[in-house]
Amino acid sequence: MDAFSKIAGIFISVTVMFFGPLLYMAQKQDAVSQIYVSNETAQFVDNIKNTGFLNRNMYGDFIRKIDNTNNLYNIKIIHSHRIVEPLYDEDTGTFLNDYDIYYRNTYQDEIMNTFDKGEEYYFSQGDFISVTVVNRSGTLAVKLMELFYSSDIPDEQILVTYGGMIRDEIY
Repeated sequence: MDAFSKIAGIFISVTVMFFGPLLYMAQKQDAVSQIYVSNETAQFVDNIKNTGFLNRNMYGDFIRKIDNTNNLYNIKIIHSHRIVEPLYDEDTGTFLNDYDIYYRNTYQDEIMNTFDKGEEYYFSQGDFISVTVVNRSGTLAVKLMELFYSSDIPDEQILVTYGGMIRDEIY
């Protein structure tokens, strides 16, 4: 029995000494990927905010850059266009010296449809854009944690949200 406990102890020690550093390095790789995707997303959105448009090449370059992390991502783009409507009295039709301000959202599918037509998608100064990037494939760290902890770990370990107001229209 004493020999069995020694062998089991050696096996457990080797396993911990191997998996510990491997898991640590995989988690560090996720952190590096998070920073890289965050920087690329900020650069992508800032470019849109400064130019006021988005085209197929800009979007394709962004996709190619974040694909360098060897993860698959879900990307969600939302464009919020500000609409200002003056308020009028329904009976007399006179201006009430007040305005309604609301936003009309355009989502990624509609934006991508403009690319299919061979057109660029344009924003107006004062509009808002928001881009969310979430990994959809399990990273090495997730797979190792699932193996080590014997439980389900959510695949979404890399999450970036960035956006802001469109500052200029260069088109």
